[in-house]
Amino acid sequence: MRLPFYNDIGRLQAYLPRFVAMIGVKAWDKRATALLQQARGTTFQSHVVERYHWLELELAYLRRWRQKAGGLSPRMESAASISALRFAAACVEIDARLNARGRAELRGRLRDALKSNCGFAPLYLEVLHAAALSSHGFEVALPDLEKHARYDVEGQRNGIAFAIECKHITADAGRRIHQKDFYRIIHELFDTLVPPGSGQAIPAIILVTLDDRLPAADAARRELVDVVRQIVAEPLETTIRGGFFEVVKLSYAANFGLDPIADQTLFHDRAQELFGADCHAVTTADRHAGLTIVLRSLIGDDHTKPQLDALKAAARQLPTDKAAFVALQFDDLDFSELLFPHVAERLQMVANYFFATRECAHIGAAVFSAYRPSMRIDPVNEWNPLVVCWNPVLNEEWKAGLPFQSAIVMQIARSISDTTRSRRAPPAEFNRSPSSASYRRRAARRRI
Repeated sequence: MRLPFYNDIGRLQAYLPRFVAMIGVKAWDKRATALLQQARGTTFQSHVVERYHWLELELAYLRRWRQKAGGLSPRMESAASISALRFAAACVEIDARLNARGRAELRGRLRDALKSNCGFAPLYLEVLHAAALSSHGFEVALPDLEKHARYDVEGQRNGIAFAIECKHITADAGRRIHQKDFYRIIHELFDTLVPPGSGQAIPAIILVTLDDRLPAADAARRELVDVVRQIVAEPLETTIRGGFFEVVKLSYAANFGLDPIADQTLFHDRAQELFGADCHAVTTADRHAGLTIVLRSLIGDDHTKPQLDALKAAARQLPTDKAAFVALQFDDLDFSELLFPHVAERLQMVANYFFATRECAHIGAAVFSAYRPSMRIDPVNEWNPLVVCWNPVLNEEWKAGLPFQSAIVMQIARSISDTTRSRRAPPAEFNRSPSSASYRRRAARRRI
């Protein structure tokens, strides 16, 4: 199949009613209303909804605005709106080209996504790759939807066929403390964090240390919340032991200083420096030192295991008689984070370990992306940054004609899997402070 590819909001908005009809208007309205209400809730509720359900929220906003105003204006174009509308358009076009079994499967997955914590994220990855390859001249098929094979996307051009299996990695995979459970606790403690009618927040840190995992059971969460509320009224250095955790009340000034850190990035960096890289922390700092809650586990997170498990599962689903590719999508990464050299290096290490296994001789590359709206780089084109890690031991029979290597490197994404260029830059080049010795040396050389 070949899918049309539109950029303007005028054409894309026409797909909205057909997309909602595929799911069911009643089911969509019920889910959209619930998400919109959560997005207008506390800061912590809205953070979870806007971060992990941005696609459903964006489509809900656009549909409501279109119903009220009679259409969407070009001034409403943004990375999020165009990405969401392209997803809806691609789903409608794919639905029109599938057989009866494929249509039933696609519509069932869309309806199930409304009840899932992951939302449309897993399907978004498959549709994203199918639409991108089709826009670059490939004939694409979705054999998993039509139950012809176990992999998600098949592409063909110039007589060369290849397969793609897509896997979605949730934000909580490998974590001892799931982010959504953490923010549910913070939501329940909102009145404790910001007491009603108070003009000044409480200057203290509530440090919660778990023995292992944070249980998802409501009873366990209520026990932890009750202990936190109890210790707020206790003096500093008080310790209370719970069934699976220990809570300590610490001085804010002794750890973060007398002045509160209003910048959230700096605050989280400082919290991770003090309490560990895997801790979760929130604060109500404003003019006054706020009540800060930090949650950590005695056992560190392991993000590589779920990634390797997903890669190996994908390899088992892909055929061995043609070039194949694995696409992994992360919930907890932003596109900007994919551009960090240490992130690309970490993903390359995971991919290299995966490629060293026996089952991967036919895998051409592992492609890592983030579940976020596309980045707008000019008025026409969108850019989806990907980390593309090529298999160094790919079978020679496929190496010569990798069908979409040039398309990925040159058009769909900018491969940053080779981080040697970033590592070769001397550390002094990243120090721009006029008080640094490297800055003074460069200034002296320029004067000479």
